Amino acid sequence: MFTKKFLAENYDCAEYLSKYEGGYYHDESFLQLVLPISDITINIEYQHLVIGHAGGDGIEFCFRIYEVGIWAFYPAEGRFQKVAANISQLVDGWSNGTINV
Repeated sequence: MFTKKFLAENYDCAEYLSKYEGGYYHDESFLQLVLPISDITINIEYQHLVIGHAGGDGIEFCFRIYEVGIWAFYPAEGRFQKVAANISQLVDGWSNGTINV
């Protein structure tokens, strides 16, 4: 388990720690879009904080170390794509279909 202080110092995750610590389950897609804090991990190779999954191809939603925003990580390609400015925008965009991966 990571301390909140460590997470806040290294990742742009203040909103996550204050509002989404319990995660977010998207009913329509049957997807745990945002993981609860107890289930987050750090990808050691790429140093990103995994906070959710897109449901296919191993795509992860994450914070990147010392970067802002929410990113999609495509492990098959080893690449990142910024998808939202914050988690609220990710949740809203996923729900209304403007964010897809």
